[in-house]
Amino acid sequence: MGFNDDVRVTLLYFDLFDHPLYGEELFRFFPTKISFEHFKDMLARSDLMSSRNMFHLRNSNEIVSIRVKREKKARTMLYAAKLVGMFIRHFPFVRAAFLSGSLSKGINPGDADVDLFIISAEDRLWICRSFLTAFKKVFLMNSKKFLCPNYFMTEQHLEIPDKNIFTATELATLKPLYNAAKLKNLLVANKWVAEFYPNFEIPYDGTYKSRSTLQRLLELPMSDGYTSKWDGNLMHYFNNVWQTRYSNVEPEKRELLFRTTPYASKIHPSDFQTRVLDAYEERLRKENLIRLIRLDN
Repeated sequence: MGFNDDVRVTLLYFDLFDHPLYGEELFRFFPTKISFEHFKDMLARSDLMSSRNMFHLRNSNEIVSIRVKREKKARTMLYAAKLVGMFIRHFPFVRAAFLSGSLSKGINPGDADVDLFIISAEDRLWICRSFLTAFKKVFLMNSKKFLCPNYFMTEQHLEIPDKNIFTATELATLKPLYNAAKLKNLLVANKWVAEFYPNFEIPYDGTYKSRSTLQRLLELPMSDGYTSKWDGNLMHYFNNVWQTRYSNVEPEKRELLFRTTPYASKIHPSDFQTRVLDAYEERLRKENLIRLIRLDN
């Protein structure tokens, strides 16, 4: 594919979300390895539609106005997300927290939650998850608005099995709320992201945050070997909950939506990922464009 086709396949993906891209973003998500200077030169020669330094494929600039409004709506929620990161760093076995979802792209479509990607201590993932879930249910009346931890991984098992353009985009747009140094570990463990975005660069190491005194005190009663068994029991409990609640879903599909292992927990009942991938594949087919959207495991 040529430069214009590469631009189209990138913008087609983000168009699914009514999300035009700034030039720097377009470069980061460009599907072909290219220098930034060469990219800027080619972009200047193109006839791409742009407004306010944002690029898109539509015949009007309404999509640009949509993003500007969403950016304004996101400001308060982004501030709240920072406070959430400062708060949950004290929860037992939380080793890092990253902002994901719409807010990690700097926008709020109007109903954005503070979606969180959590890295937990090894052999303590389900205990960590249970503490956060209990806090949300008791003190936030189960509201997901300001605390929606939907992906957990342990700090020694960071490779994500779902290798596709959706998860690559989510990984490439994560924003550290607590322990930025762990973000590099996560991205190094998922180098396959470069298969989709070869110009994306793993960020600097960031600052390592040691465990707070409060967190150490809370973890102290659960530092013995028996706690690992509690963690396993919690995992089996939640696995039974998903099997009972979604008994009509095929086991393979249920594993995708509700990943339940000693090293990972994912809760995505709406299967948004599959719907996005299918819609993107359909658009590429209509445009007669070839694009890598999934890697074989």
